[in-house]
Amino acid sequence: MPYAACPGCDQNIFLRRAPKLGDIVYCDNCEADLEVVNVNPIELDWPWEEDEYEDDEEFEEDEEDWDDDL
Repeated sequence: MPYAACPGCDQNIFLRRAPKLGDIVYCDNCEADLEVVNVNPIELDWPWEEDEYEDDEEFEEDEEDWDDDL
């Protein structure tokens, strides 16, 4: 049975089948939803959320405004 370590708590997560890139799995120990980011070896990471990207764009716009002030 394939498994991977949770990036949050380092607990082994056993998977019922071979995962595909982008699959979402759940860590029972720390209750995190995780995304399969590599399949050989199996690697998990926190899933990317669209809201995070929008926050980054706002930050970049603020930086541009700071440059104009200098």
